[in-house]
Amino acid sequence: MTKHKSYKLKKGPKIFLIMLVCLAIIVPFIYKKVQEYLYKQTNEYALLQLGYKEDDVKNILDKLSDEEEDNLLTYDYNEFIPMFIQAKYFMYKNLDGYLDQVITQEEDFFKYHGTDGYDYDEIVAIVNTHADRNFYTDTYKTDFSKGYGILCNKFYELGSDYEPDDLVDISIKYYYGGPKKIRSEVYEAFKNMWSAAYDEGIYLIIDSAYRDYDSQVRVYKEKEDYRGISYADGIAARPGFSEHQTGLSLDIYSKDNTVSESFKNSKAYSWLTENAHKYGFILRYPDGKKKITGFNYESWHYRYLGVDLATKVYNEGITFDEYYAFYLDN
Repeated sequence: MTKHKSYKLKKGPKIFLIMLVCLAIIVPFIYKKVQEYLYKQTNEYALLQLGYKEDDVKNILDKLSDEEEDNLLTYDYNEFIPMFIQAKYFMYKNLDGYLDQVITQEEDFFKYHGTDGYDYDEIVAIVNTHADRNFYTDTYKTDFSKGYGILCNKFYELGSDYEPDDLVDISIKYYYGGPKKIRSEVYEAFKNMWSAAYDEGIYLIIDSAYRDYDSQVRVYKEKEDYRGISYADGIAARPGFSEHQTGLSLDIYSKDNTVSESFKNSKAYSWLTENAHKYGFILRYPDGKKKITGFNYESWHYRYLGVDLATKVYNEGITFDEYYAFYLDN
């Protein structure tokens, strides 16, 4: 009978094999524990622990910078924060301002509306543009480095001594009333727009153009004397805060309609709505935006920004105040 040899592992290799088996078991366990530990150090985990839902956390992480995420973790859980972060023009630096516009259940049980009780896009727009404050309070100096994109409104002041250095006379062909001036580039752009409208049977005509500080004093005082400050503030800027002083604004009507109440129904207005941005102009005070602009709807008031910027504002479908806050001053 043939005898078979039996092979035995030497002691060293046997120990090595046992160690390999142990490592195969222990390493994945350790790796898992390390990954769990590292995950618990992340902002994602911390936000989930605060009480935010997974979808909200994903949105927060997508929208905020690392520094903003870290700062957000200093806040207690707030059900309104994800709602604001979803808004298109959300700016983290204004988060406290947004939260000041809502009422939590803890703050006032009886006034609490829940998260469905607010228009978050509107709140974001109002706070971004400083319109959560009283107009003409906490004002800023207009930033002239923005060129044709300067902002002048009820929070941004030109001052009493500002006057553009490139004003030119407007031809009587394009206006009615007394002589008028406007900045040279605005004038060239208007003439190009005038010609395009004229080719379609529309004769645009200017009612008001550049007004210096002293002229605005007279305009505002006339309104104030007629029906008081509230009335004046709704239809005229206070001296130093008027866009007409920039030399970039025109009040435009048509030769067959110079009535402010009905101009919005005219063929000229329809044409301007569709085409003004192609020549660098935007409708400055749109309908339904008084909370932001501070002015009643003015279908005749157009502001020159240059073709590129005017087209961007037009395509966004927002006021220049909103655009400036988010894109130019953010």
